[in-house]
Amino acid sequence: MAFIRTVLGDIDPSEFGVCDSHDHMIRSGGPEVVESKDFLLDDVEASRKELERWVEAGGKSMVCMDPIGCGRNVPKFLELAESMRGKVHLIATTGFQKGDFYDHKVSFVATNTAEEVAEWCALEVTEGMDLNSYNGPIVKRCKAKAGVIKAGTGYCNISDFDYKLLKIAALTQLKTGVPISVHTQMGSMAYDVAIALRDYGADLSHTLICHVHKTPDRFYHKKIMDTGACICYDGPDRPKYVPDSVHIDNLKWLVEQGYQKQILLSMDAGKASYQSGYSEKIGRKNLGIAYLLNRFVPEMQEAGIPQDAIDDMLIHNPARVFSFIEH
Repeated sequence: MAFIRTVLGDIDPSEFGVCDSHDHMIRSGGPEVVESKDFLLDDVEASRKELERWVEAGGKSMVCMDPIGCGRNVPKFLELAESMRGKVHLIATTGFQKGDFYDHKVSFVATNTAEEVAEWCALEVTEGMDLNSYNGPIVKRCKAKAGVIKAGTGYCNISDFDYKLLKIAALTQLKTGVPISVHTQMGSMAYDVAIALRDYGADLSHTLICHVHKTPDRFYHKKIMDTGACICYDGPDRPKYVPDSVHIDNLKWLVEQGYQKQILLSMDAGKASYQSGYSEKIGRKNLGIAYLLNRFVPEMQEAGIPQDAIDDMLIHNPARVFSFIEH
């Protein structure tokens, strides 16, 4: 039977409910934090407040996309999940971000074959994640398992290292049935990502390609989905990139073209300044992750996007895409 693998155990897809399909709750370090302290999300209590507001707005689940080598903190993530047990379903991630975040000569991925790395990622899916996130020779595997594998690519290019990450994701999916989620820098190269994954043997119906909204070209989005992959509009309330009205116009057009079964939604609030729980700590008000349900969805409704299409994007599509492939 189909199932979704949350960090607290497997559930029936019917239990998943309204889902934020790409977000960040705990990030304790890594290259993004080196780039900017705004990426540090290391306070379990602040993250809990954010999740509580997501639940109050009607949210039921969240896919948390911090992978190996990018500040993933399994102990703190488990503490957060336990504090919200029975209120929200959280999915944890194995795999990697874009290749630019890893050393191409001496990193774990660089010094092993794609097949060898996929074996280690598969263990995080089938046996349990490493509490140390594979940061060295000592592995402390816990019972909590990853429910999605991540890969990533750079801006307007895919390096050889990125292709290796995509192959690792596809091989891990073939071994375990785990769904795939891919970071594309500013939405670029998403079509080429889909083709590469397909060539590596991945099931694109259980593959989500993220950040495409940052390249707000609805014809390009259609081309990506014509491969069979799904896309994530993951970042309303980011006017420095694109106003919500453009996203909504594109979504409405894509629904009219028949693509509502291949679109998922999220906030991708991967900075402290994007989250209300963290903003409160420094005396600032923020609309937070709940913006997706409190503001963006009503705007979609006002624009005339049918409720059944909105329900697909928030409920039915995530439940299908994040279900494991039956072997």
